[in-house]
Amino acid sequence: MKGKEMIMKRYFVEGLAHASYMVGSEGQAVVIDPKRDVEDYIRDAEKEGMRIVAVLNTHPHADFASGFRELAERVGADVYVSHLAPVSYPHIPGKDGDVIELGKLKFEILETPGHSPDSLSFLVKKEGKAMSVFTGDLLFVNDVGRPDLRDADEDPRGLADKLYDSLFGKILSLPEEVQIYPAHGAGSLCGRAISSEASSTVGNEKANNWAAQIENREEFVDAMVSNLPARPAYFSYDVDINLNGATSFNQAESVPALSELEIRNMQEKGAVVIDTRKASDFGAGHIGGSFNIGLGSSLFSTWVGFLVSSSAPIVLVLNRAEDLLKARTDLARIGYDSLVGYIEGRSLGSCEQLSQLSVCDLRSALNEDSNMTVIDVRTSGEWNAGHIENATHVPLPELSSRIEDFRNHTSIAVICGSGYRSSIAASVLLRSGVSNVQNVMGGMGAFMDVNCPMMNPAELVFGEGKACSLA
Repeated sequence: MKGKEMIMKRYFVEGLAHASYMVGSEGQAVVIDPKRDVEDYIRDAEKEGMRIVAVLNTHPHADFASGFRELAERVGADVYVSHLAPVSYPHIPGKDGDVIELGKLKFEILETPGHSPDSLSFLVKKEGKAMSVFTGDLLFVNDVGRPDLRDADEDPRGLADKLYDSLFGKILSLPEEVQIYPAHGAGSLCGRAISSEASSTVGNEKANNWAAQIENREEFVDAMVSNLPARPAYFSYDVDINLNGATSFNQAESVPALSELEIRNMQEKGAVVIDTRKASDFGAGHIGGSFNIGLGSSLFSTWVGFLVSSSAPIVLVLNRAEDLLKARTDLARIGYDSLVGYIEGRSLGSCEQLSQLSVCDLRSALNEDSNMTVIDVRTSGEWNAGHIENATHVPLPELSSRIEDFRNHTSIAVICGSGYRSSIAASVLLRSGVSNVQNVMGGMGAFMDVNCPMMNPAELVFGEGKACSLA
């Protein structure tokens, strides 16, 4: 099959908000910043009559484990990464001005440090004209990459200074019509306020990107190291994975079904149980000491990365066995491969409970019970937009370090935006030995919208390790 003259396809992973790309010309293709699972790149290249000849890494990513090494080995492609990157895998060291030829296209390598000390951008030219640039995590749509994710290698202020030069001297000096394709979209923790738009142009970013408006170098550096989002613990782990190259991900690999007794024995040896069911099912009955991180959210893997050690063996509680593949893939995308087994929720016998509190009962309880503590685990922006009077604000990523603040409280209600993060938070409190915890169903959305009639508060039921049966 004869290859097409030119293709460009974007692959986007929700939750991680990670974008990778395949670009092809005259039967040859490159993949830029691939995700962990690589089957679709190989399948799509074959479908388009293309042979993947190179994998281009803009930098060793912190927020996901890349499948570049497996992809390169399977298709016989070269791997390009910065000559400054301290990598241990076979590669071609990319330097400023190097050119990779691909059919009618030429990829010019630009050294653009700032997000990391070894960031590259890839400028695509056709017949000498600049067409597009793949900026990795240096420049996003309406945002720039944070400079603190590789602080083990370089001071964030020093990287921010380099980011200034890369942004203004390398990328924004390109022709205004050049298309910009970043490695992340809205929701990524590699930036602050990334747009949901998939791409942009140099002209649009010069005019509208908040960082591009700060022309004074010192003010720019100060802004880059201020008001940074929380950094998940797994970020450092993923940098190490990507400096070495992740192992191959086998989606067909078997993960055993376990009994509850086997799981409890594993817990005693350090295994972590992640209950992936929705909050109401977790509340009705769960294995003591488990996290409730629902698989229904696109942020499942991100919250696992915040709360669970990368070295811990993981057991999953699933709504149904068919959910295993999605859970395995999501975890593999952040490099969490130590999945040792699973159990379906309907197979649980003796268990603990988490009381689910309606917003109307919460309102009544607040009127009647001066001892109730409301913990709001939303972000600072959400909190500032409106919150319950006298509530305590503890963003979810900070809760584990604040456990002792709540150990002796007699009545705790946890609230977020929808009830998802609050159930995670409630499970964190429970597994740390804090009792009398309740999850507020529907969160602040329901608290603000539901019209509660005058009523007496319902009796509040707290989960304290009571036995139950889900049969």
